[in-house]
Amino acid sequence: MRPSSTINRRAFTLIELLVVIAIIAILIGLLLPAVQKVRAAANRMVCTNHLKQIALAAHNYHDAHDKFPAGAHFPVLFGNRLTGGTNLWIELLPYLEQDNLYKKWDQFDNRNNVVGGTNAATAQIIKILICPSDALQDAVVEHKALISPSWSWGFYGLSSYGGNAGTFSLPTVVSGDGIFWIDNGNGGIGLEGITDGSSNTFLFGERYHRDAEFDVREPIVSPGIPPLAHHGKWAAVANNGVMPNLTLSTPAPINYRVPPGGDVSTVANRICAFGSGHPGGANFAFADGSVRFVSESTPLLTLQALSTRAGGESVTPP
Repeated sequence: MRPSSTINRRAFTLIELLVVIAIIAILIGLLLPAVQKVRAAANRMVCTNHLKQIALAAHNYHDAHDKFPAGAHFPVLFGNRLTGGTNLWIELLPYLEQDNLYKKWDQFDNRNNVVGGTNAATAQIIKILICPSDALQDAVVEHKALISPSWSWGFYGLSSYGGNAGTFSLPTVVSGDGIFWIDNGNGGIGLEGITDGSSNTFLFGERYHRDAEFDVREPIVSPGIPPLAHHGKWAAVANNGVMPNLTLSTPAPINYRVPPGGDVSTVANRICAFGSGHPGGANFAFADGSVRFVSESTPLLTLQALSTRAGGESVTPP
């Protein structure tokens, strides 16, 4: 008989195991930035596609109505109910493959639109309105009454995008020099009203929902303003506070953040400033239907020129 062979196995020493672990950690450290870059690029591509579809929806609406929708049309009191409230996102629902949700929207009694809690019409999450890089704490938020926080106005889905309102779009100060603003009987505007050129004018842009300093300063300097994570309610229609939910503007640069110790003006600027979770800038849909990434280093005056429809500025688009 042949003697059986003996295989000698030597276990790893502790030092060898530590070396292997260190090598694996280094490899993970080298790979992680690459994975993050790939993920960021994929998110930016998804966001670009969302804005292209939103811009196409707006142009299809324009083809049907000879104008873009108004930013907001406030409801009026009819008996004991508010009726007729709508906004740019509601009007675009049929063109965003959300025809069933549009048919569900009650044009005659807005109270019915918030019935059902998180199942209400106002609380629906519209995926095309959410950028994967937006730091949303929740995609649906409860809208509390400012005077009595125990009183709820219902639940609302959020959006990572806003229509271009021009140079400012706060509840008390709406510049009206962009594309979307409050309808006071004139309705929306058509392409002929964009005399600066459709390729030189923003139509939609991104909203970013995270700013640590805003969360610190807002309750101190502007206690009546909802937290940043609650701005961007796509179904908001009820009062003058809707514009910061539906639109964005250019009082500050792209990706602006409230500085340490910021005051009421910096908080106000942050609410309506364009921004994103993408490194280095944000995506914008222009009035000609194109989508371009605009750097956060773009000078403020250039941004403001791109946000006005008829300012007569000379500007080279990005």
